[in-house]
Amino acid sequence: MSFEDFIEFVDKSIGELLLYAEVHANKSFSNHELIFEWMSHDPTFIYGRENIVYEITDKVFVNEQEIYPCVDLVIEKPDSGVSLLKIIGKRAGYAPRPFTIGWSNRPGPFIYGIGNGIKNPLVDTQDPQFQKRLRELGLIHY
Repeated sequence: MSFEDFIEFVDKSIGELLLYAEVHANKSFSNHELIFEWMSHDPTFIYGRENIVYEITDKVFVNEQEIYPCVDLVIEKPDSGVSLLKIIGKRAGYAPRPFTIGWSNRPGPFIYGIGNGIKNPLVDTQDPQFQKRLRELGLIHY
């Protein structure tokens, strides 16, 4: 996968992660600002979707034949009074390899997760209709 294609893929993945959060929360997050940090001992915050896309690309894309294959992206809402969503990234220790179907059974390395402040207690994530909706949206593939 080319560098430019991977940048587009990361941007699309951020959009899917936001949709994943909206389905779990049963509300829109379109007016929320994004902040990103890698799970590490030296946290650095990245602000704004475009900057986040480039940060993730920089740490996951090595070259056209080498992409880190397993990256968790967890979205959370740190404070209910603030229009901010935080994405936490964690790259697993696997060696880079060609772009392919990942652990999520979707194309690419990203595994979506929900953190604090997102889930709506009225949304039954175990309901088969909820799972069906996630599959129809392409957010899960099992």
